[in-house]
Amino acid sequence: MPRVTIRTLVDGREEALSEFLCDWPDCPHVAVEVVGVARELRACMAMCAEHAALLSTRGKKDSLQT
Repeated sequence: MPRVTIRTLVDGREEALSEFLCDWPDCPHVAVEVVGVARELRACMAMCAEHAALLSTRGKKDSLQT
């Protein structure tokens, strides 16, 4: 999962803001939902709200068809 850190000076102090980007291919948005975790690999998948909702509705649609 790509992580973006922005460093800036505020009132003479350095501040760092860190965000994770969406794991959907070519999506530049900030991740807000953790979709899955593999503890053995120490990895997780996080997506922006739009792609997390798309993935959620896709799973529901597939389960209704079976």
